Amino acid sequence: MSNREFNIWEEFAKETNGKFIEEFSWHSAKTEIDYKDLKIIFDNYTLWSGKYSTIMTRIIVPFNSVDNFRFKIYNSGLISRIEKLFGGQDVKIGREDFDEKFIIKANNELKIKTLLQNQKIRNLIESQKKVHIEISDQKGIWEEKLPEKEFELSFYEDGKIEDIERLKSMLNLFKEIIDALFQMKSIEKKSTANTRYKQFGD
Repeated sequence: MSNREFNIWEEFAKETNGKFIEEFSWHSAKTEIDYKDLKIIFDNYTLWSGKYSTIMTRIIVPFNSVDNFRFKIYNSGLISRIEKLFGGQDVKIGREDFDEKFIIKANNELKIKTLLQNQKIRNLIESQKKVHIEISDQKGIWEEKLPEKEFELSFYEDGKIEDIERLKSMLNLFKEIIDALFQMKSIEKKSTANTRYKQFGD
């Protein structure tokens, strides 16, 4: 881990009243931010493909799902790691500029349209240089499949994001999405999913 990585997560924790956790074993340092009984976790992850590796920035929010709602939103010019979610289909939300910029997949068209009618959420998504946001049933995006009803709201991007203001923008986006998911009754209140992330990446 570089000194720069350490300082970024420590500084980000200080500026957001989050908790800074130092690296341990092969796990990255990270910032954890409590929000509405959930943890928003920022860290770096090394993704291996054969003998080659790529460092990713990721954001993870574990939660217990009420309705198994899943979606994926990513830039239209990107090739998705997984082209289709289980049962997911391409969705158009009726906002021409947004529909042109992003590929949207979901297993509940009404809910994803409701989520993306929120102008704050759309504006925060559009303000990002790159976007890959999803709700999935994979731990840490690339790890093992989670137990039934346990899901993660997540974001990932190649490389290390070292812009504090951009990280704050992503934090605001995640808070807005979490609020919307609670309003749509997609997240179980007082979720116990976070207990498995006391040592995220274990």
